[in-house]
Amino acid sequence: MLNIISIPRRSCLALLGAGLLLGTAFAAEAPVRDYSPSDATSEMLPKYRTAIEAKDYAGALTLLDAQLAKVDADSYDAALIYQIKTQTLLQKGDFSASVVPLEKGLALSDSKTPTYYEERATRELVYFLASLYLQEAVQAKVPAVATLNYQKGVKAMERWLTLTPKTTPEAQLIYAQLLYNWAVQNPEHANLDLIKRALEQVEIGLHLSTHPRDTLYIFKMACLQQLNRVEELTETLELIVKMKPDSANYWQQLAGYYLQAEQPLRAVITIERAQAHGQMIAPKDNYNLVGIYFNLGQFEKAAELLSAGLKDGKIENEIKNWELLALAYQQLDRPFKGIESLKDATKSFPKSGQLEFMIAQAYNSLDKPEDALPHLQAAVAKGDLAKPHQVYLFLAYVGYQLKKFDIALDAAKHAAEFPEGAKEGKNMIKAIDDILREREAKKNKA
Repeated sequence: MLNIISIPRRSCLALLGAGLLLGTAFAAEAPVRDYSPSDATSEMLPKYRTAIEAKDYAGALTLLDAQLAKVDADSYDAALIYQIKTQTLLQKGDFSASVVPLEKGLALSDSKTPTYYEERATRELVYFLASLYLQEAVQAKVPAVATLNYQKGVKAMERWLTLTPKTTPEAQLIYAQLLYNWAVQNPEHANLDLIKRALEQVEIGLHLSTHPRDTLYIFKMACLQQLNRVEELTETLELIVKMKPDSANYWQQLAGYYLQAEQPLRAVITIERAQAHGQMIAPKDNYNLVGIYFNLGQFEKAAELLSAGLKDGKIENEIKNWELLALAYQQLDRPFKGIESLKDATKSFPKSGQLEFMIAQAYNSLDKPEDALPHLQAAVAKGDLAKPHQVYLFLAYVGYQLKKFDIALDAAKHAAEFPEGAKEGKNMIKAIDDILREREAKKNKA
């Protein structure tokens, strides 16, 4: 029921990467860091810029790899080239390939005192690496690979939180995504401890803004659902629909959870509140509202909504819906109103023998076989019957009851042609034949 967004937008990754790394790759180091690239690396950089400006990513990467092979593995040059290579791969759109040079650059920087990368750059690179781990984990087809990336991503976020003076809603969302998606790798056996941790991070994110992102609420609801905390889940949805009353999706989820919690009256109120905001007004929504009222035993309201909806098109004009309307009137002990609704239905479905059969059944239940007969005859004439043998047998019975034995005999013979009606049809034929012979015998005696 909940739509979980679990992959960072690729365009956002590209923009973040370009802005982050372009801002740091060539930035001057803090005074306490006496690091600078070698002359050879400095001479390579203008050539690199020329290739990048021409969007010659292959050429730019070739320059970087060639220079990387020449410098010492633990040198500042290597750390700088790893950072620039990460940037280049991101601009190229090769996000997966950017993970390795980003990891190597951070590891090399961390091994030095002071670190090669300034604190701000390290913080931003760690944050970005966590985002990449999330993307790699979600896209991984091998569970073990996904798990490893989730673990790395969580560690990266934990490190980022120790480095940053103040977290952000966006960071909390990434952290929650990592924990939640890791927890539900096997949907049948979710890791509830990880779910609880994800929920904690979501709650932090929600309290960082006066207008939190929808995605944070979605993850909160997903966590609550996994933890089977339905009451809190519906409370969260109630909050969301107050903030976003024009979102049909949230209204639908709220109504669905009230039904799941066996609170149909609250589901009804939710749908009607949504409709007051112009939401949940599709025919299926209106029909669902009728169904809830019907199940609540509110047949008057169900009939009122169904009758109006069928006339103005707010409920699908289908035979089953007319049948439900007739049943509602039957429950209200208004049989003639039910018959009237079925007759209205025949105007929309003039070829439906099933509707004629239902009208006949309604009349017969009122002890009006003479009114039932023409509708039974219309039913067999139109066809389109769910169980033809049943209709023919009923016609035979009514004809017999009204002493219209020719009609009854013909109907019984038709019923006998169906495997399901053969036995009863033959019995009816014999009974009618006996009556007709007896009548003929009396006539001859007279």
